[in-house]
Amino acid sequence: MKLVRALVLLVVGFIWVGGCSTPVINLLYRTEAIPDDYRYGDLYRLSNLKQFKDPKTDCPAFAAPKVKRSKKVALYIIGDSFTEPQRIDSADFAVDRYQYAHWGTLLHLRLDTAYTNIVLLESVERNVREHFMVPISNLVPDTATFVTVPEDTRFISWLDRLFSSDPTEDRLNTLLFQFDPMLALKEWKSTLNHRFFDRTDPKVTVSEDGGTIAYHVDTDTTLINSSFTFIPTSDIDSLVRVIEENQRYLLQLGFDQVWLSIIPNKASVLMPEYGTYNHLLDRIDRHRDLTVPTINVLQAFQTMKQNPYLKGDSHWSCAGQHHWLDRVNRKMLSPENLHN
Repeated sequence: MKLVRALVLLVVGFIWVGGCSTPVINLLYRTEAIPDDYRYGDLYRLSNLKQFKDPKTDCPAFAAPKVKRSKKVALYIIGDSFTEPQRIDSADFAVDRYQYAHWGTLLHLRLDTAYTNIVLLESVERNVREHFMVPISNLVPDTATFVTVPEDTRFISWLDRLFSSDPTEDRLNTLLFQFDPMLALKEWKSTLNHRFFDRTDPKVTVSEDGGTIAYHVDTDTTLINSSFTFIPTSDIDSLVRVIEENQRYLLQLGFDQVWLSIIPNKASVLMPEYGTYNHLLDRIDRHRDLTVPTINVLQAFQTMKQNPYLKGDSHWSCAGQHHWLDRVNRKMLSPENLHN
């Protein structure tokens, strides 16, 4: 009995530590002691609806063009999860130097004038109004180029994060309920609720025909993230003013070119019948005061034969990703980047 009690205490202690600590969870991921809870897609992870269970697969390598230039090119991306390293890397671009930084990180910057330095501001549609509400502030001129994560070193903030309910529940869910046998039970419950009670996880929205799933924030018209929230012209004007201010600031830092690419919400492309689309992307792209070059894939995604988004995930499929990469690389091969 002492051995049983000790084992129970050990298991409970392990779950408690894992539930309270992100570093411990990350260590368990790296050692594969627990499964990747995003292996079937972020939207499946929330909904547990079997029809959207989509095992993660690696995309075929994108064939970035090989070119000769009179001057080398360095590409910097400040972006969202669509351009994170597990999806996009330096080999995908016809450039000589590459650096990625998430909007939530600090990019310490030392530009080399021997290169044509291009910065691409990439944002998923749902985050545009947050990213461009105020001017960009996560670049730090420095003696070298590297990325850091801003830290709040206050003890009270650490304590608040430690016992905050949402991340703790998320970590406990990963530890206890993301193994395949538990997922089978969760699928059964989710299917029952969806089929007979028309209920799903509140964080997702299933299309009327049941063929598409998206984040609820993409469809909730009470939020500024939604594709179907009304946006007055004055708000579009404000966003463009900030984008233009960002361009002036980045050029002052030493960048030669500033580009903008807004990746459409999944709902904007695959669930147009959900509501009245606010046309945020096109209204920014066609704004009379916008001088920043854009890479807009909305219309291309709407007409693609292959699904540009993953079935059980909010991110793009290999087809969507490769189309975007092709557009960026074609812009990279413009005359000013080949012969400057």
